[in-house]
Amino acid sequence: MGPTGSGKSTLLLTIAGAIPHHIPGRVEGILTVAGKNALEVGMLGLVGDIGLLFQDPEIQIVMPIVFDEVAFPLENLKTPREKIIKRAQEALDKTSLGSFKDYPTDILSTGQKQKLALASIMAMDPKIYLLDEPTAHIDPKTAREIYSELSQLKRNGAAIILVEHRIEYVLDLVDKILYIDNGQGIMAQNMEELIEKVGLEKLLDSGVWIPASYLPSLNTEPQSINPTVEDADPTVQAKSLQVQLGGKIILHDIDFTAKRGETTVIIGPNGSGKTTLLKTIAGLIKPKNGQITVQGKKPSPTSVAYVTQIPDHQFTERTVEEEIRSVVSNGSRRTSLDPEQALKRFGLEKLRDKVVYELSQGEKRLVSLLEMILLDRPVYLLDEPTFGLDLKYSLLVLKNIEHLANSGKTVILVTHDSWLVTLLQSKIYGLSQGRIVFAGSLEDLLLNRDIWQRINFDPPSFLKEAEDPAQLKETLQDYRETLKQLARGDRQK
Repeated sequence: MGPTGSGKSTLLLTIAGAIPHHIPGRVEGILTVAGKNALEVGMLGLVGDIGLLFQDPEIQIVMPIVFDEVAFPLENLKTPREKIIKRAQEALDKTSLGSFKDYPTDILSTGQKQKLALASIMAMDPKIYLLDEPTAHIDPKTAREIYSELSQLKRNGAAIILVEHRIEYVLDLVDKILYIDNGQGIMAQNMEELIEKVGLEKLLDSGVWIPASYLPSLNTEPQSINPTVEDADPTVQAKSLQVQLGGKIILHDIDFTAKRGETTVIIGPNGSGKTTLLKTIAGLIKPKNGQITVQGKKPSPTSVAYVTQIPDHQFTERTVEEEIRSVVSNGSRRTSLDPEQALKRFGLEKLRDKVVYELSQGEKRLVSLLEMILLDRPVYLLDEPTFGLDLKYSLLVLKNIEHLANSGKTVILVTHDSWLVTLLQSKIYGLSQGRIVFAGSLEDLLLNRDIWQRINFDPPSFLKEAEDPAQLKETLQDYRETLKQLARGDRQK
């Protein structure tokens, strides 16, 4: 664990033998993996010993059909045919992809692709699992189920080394914690020891998502809620919307409204149609039936600022500065900020000369968000805006979302981050199997527990204890204000 860009993914790639054999770099010291010198044998020498899950699932999938993707590594290991079929199906079932085995991989959602990449590793049954944010694109309920499966693998003798920002998911799984900051590591047996060694204030300053149970109790005063936007003009409207992709109906009878100055959150299981809805609003997908308008007109990419789920899909330039400059100085997209000011806004000035494709996934996410925020568009569409980000940068993203809404923009975001959802004053839509099954406030959602199963929603543990509206309101208010005060440095000494 550690801040965004601290070297966590670099460590996993080195353990896997990818650095320096496939990714240029200088490595000093001794590295023994499965009894072998990883610096000498590289990835090829560790085949069968390790299973590496990349942060970006797109770059890990090579086969056109789901089942073939899981079977492919087993074939390369010369596994007998009957064992391939059995182990591939078992891995797909454990990652809730059993019913998708005959699907083309290119129509899966990003979350489903991440589960598929994990299934491919599980089928190989390696001695060591190297998992880089294995649930970053996966809905909360399925994320907990996957960590339950990983716990069983650990009990069966597997070693698991994983990177995870949402510490609450893995507290019951991990036996020790390596905290990395500025390339330096500190080892602890548990969260309590880590806080004792590093200090709660330093961990928070560095951006670690500290579970709520470890946060200090602050004297928080009730804060005014964002003004209602009930009378604001609707900028996005969908009526009886139906969308078809690859011969399959993805969205069914969608009725959806988002207003000026409003933040709208879309949640739901992987593959439920959330990204498809965003792309339809952006004018990138044409609906099969129904109506959809953006500012009273047909959807068009020029009417929105769209942050894609995979940041690499958004980049057109080589360096960070060139990428930002392409937005800042591009004719109709001109803004009042110069590139240096823009980068400072997100604390990214140190990355200005870096190649965008060599950044960490969290850093790529920040660049992709920044360049879209700089556009002066009436509608902002954000697909997983906090994936790969630590607490510090997640709160920065939240601050910018609130700024956009307060300045009269319409903000629509898709997220699996249940911690982010709790910090937003927003309207929430819940999708399941391409249909809207919930529409309301966060408080409505948290009190309507019957709907959680349908949309694979699983809130942070501390919110499950609130059983009535008054207690829930107080708990939410205290958590929101505590995080904001901690982020500002307003800590009790």
